[in-house]
Amino acid sequence: MNAKMEYRQVQPATALQPYIQCFGILEDNNLYGETKTFKIIADGCPGLIFQENPDSFLDKDRHKLPQLFIQGLTTSNSQKTTKGQYRNIGVYFRPDAIKSIFGIDANELTDGYIDLDDVVKNNLAEQLLGETQIDKRVKILSDFISRKIAANRYRQNPKVAYAIAKINSNNTGGLYKIQSELNLSERSLERIFKTNVGISPKLFSRICRFQAALDFIRNRTFNSLTELAYQHSYADQSHFIREFRAFTGASPKQFLSHANEQLPNFPEWEC
Repeated sequence: MNAKMEYRQVQPATALQPYIQCFGILEDNNLYGETKTFKIIADGCPGLIFQENPDSFLDKDRHKLPQLFIQGLTTSNSQKTTKGQYRNIGVYFRPDAIKSIFGIDANELTDGYIDLDDVVKNNLAEQLLGETQIDKRVKILSDFISRKIAANRYRQNPKVAYAIAKINSNNTGGLYKIQSELNLSERSLERIFKTNVGISPKLFSRICRFQAALDFIRNRTFNSLTELAYQHSYADQSHFIREFRAFTGASPKQFLSHANEQLPNFPEWEC
């Protein structure tokens, strides 16, 4: 366990809670400058990331990430690397927040990222660099997002929000029941999901099921992988392990051995 790395959360103001899950601050003094690898795990949530040090992180292709960028919803495993000190602040959005904050279709960002300045011209990075206190930085980000929501003509789609809540609950009827309750065809639900969430409801449901099972893995609260697989409606243990590899890039055993997960779904991968 790397004691230098620290992560903490700040909850959003009440008015922003329909859009933001939390603010997260991840930092490491990394005095020796060693290279570290972080896994990106599919979690069904996009975000806005600010890097205090613009040279902190490289993506999987070793391209430098923008200092301030929107991260789309991730549907598979990937990784980032860093070398040296960093302090990042993440705004972790609700699954359907991109469209209602920035006015762009969420599927344009799925499994990718874009410099915030390419979406909306801003001086947000300069404002954030001008402050050192975390609470003031959170307020700057909150005020920016509040202004974007107020100026955006597109509002959250209540049918998408309802479907997301049902998928995340014990929805025994599956997607067909959700379609019936919303009086939508399969194609209509898929269309509004791709616009507002970025992926199909079937894939989103798979990610949510995986995340529910992952909680048992990371907390080590399971008796066997077979039992865990059946508990979460996988066909068998092999099916669960295939899904786990697709979304994490590792087996459950490898995850338990190598993941230093201070920031959920973004573990440092320790060899």
